Amino acid sequence: MKNITVVLFTLLSLTLSAEASVSSVTAVPSKVTVLPTGGGVSVTWRVVHTISAPATTVTSSPSYDIIINGLTVLTVSKSLSRTTTPTVGVPETLTFSEVIPVSVTLAKQIAKGGNNARIQRIFNDGLGAGTGFAQLIAGGGASGALNINRIELSFENGGKTNVVGQNSDLRAVAEINFVSRGLLQAEWRVIDSPSIRGGQFERRLSQVRRQLSSSGNGRVRLVSPKLPTGTTGLHEVKLVLIDPQTQFTQPVLRYYVNPNSTPGLSRLSPLEAFRPVEGVPFNSNTVFDWHPVAGAAAYQIELFDLPGGKNPLNNLNAAPLIVSPFDTDAELVVGKIVPGTQTSSTFAGFAEKHLLHGSTYLWRIRAISSGGTVLAQSDFRKILYP
Repeated sequence: MKNITVVLFTLLSLTLSAEASVSSVTAVPSKVTVLPTGGGVSVTWRVVHTISAPATTVTSSPSYDIIINGLTVLTVSKSLSRTTTPTVGVPETLTFSEVIPVSVTLAKQIAKGGNNARIQRIFNDGLGAGTGFAQLIAGGGASGALNINRIELSFENGGKTNVVGQNSDLRAVAEINFVSRGLLQAEWRVIDSPSIRGGQFERRLSQVRRQLSSSGNGRVRLVSPKLPTGTTGLHEVKLVLIDPQTQFTQPVLRYYVNPNSTPGLSRLSPLEAFRPVEGVPFNSNTVFDWHPVAGAAAYQIELFDLPGGKNPLNNLNAAPLIVSPFDTDAELVVGKIVPGTQTSSTFAGFAEKHLLHGSTYLWRIRAISSGGTVLAQSDFRKILYP
């Protein structure tokens, strides 16, 4: 009986300890160009891991190595870390983006190594580790094929989501990071509300052809044509790269078009938000959840700068009558639109680059109908970005 107890205890211990495992680490792009003058190279690491028992895991990498011809020539202590609570048995993908500086001396070493150089990172979630590599290719000034490293989309006001009136003037902006030179070919595309519900039919707004050239890390800003705002409801817009092709997921912006009406004719219904509670610090995995609103086709989570005044919450929550996103003196910093079938969401990492550490922000949630009308909104609450 004693032996059976020992065996059961051992099996139970093994089961409880096998909570997480890193299955893959992928670098995007897998090859990055290093110029003779050095500079920074941008790399995004995609880490996939799975838990087999409920647990909060910390997935991290304390440093990276530069390896040339099989020898480690440089180790840099630079921690990347993320704390999450994944769904049991469902692979979770975490992304970590960084810019790695390359000195002129290191650039020369990479060139002499015959392109047999790489960046290496090892990610560990506590019980399992995975290793990822990005190959370093020696470039020659502005020569070589055009390579797009990153695309960031926003509206002209800097927001990631927007709610506008019918027939408003609205445009999107693409910030593109690239190296080397070549012809950029792309298309601005939009998906209208009926297509979003019934099959994601994209239509082209305009073509983009731009000759790009840079002896270092280049950057170009592209502005879209006027976006369609004649039809109320949800719309999506994106810049689709035709050439050169990329290995990363291209971003999408969402906006709502409200029907033209006189604001303030009726008071908005209150929306009950549950989390985050006061005092919980904000991070990419902070969960926002709320009570569903009848007729909501989407919900918009908004973070605002804290305005001046001794009692800003009293003023902001006094009379929620106006249904535009600019019904307050507080400046909208970042927002996210989620489908009406959801009643919880996180910002999943993209919000942090718009926030300042140690700052307090206000947040609220709004329910929006399929016609773009704001149905209800929650009171403003404070949250700290530590």
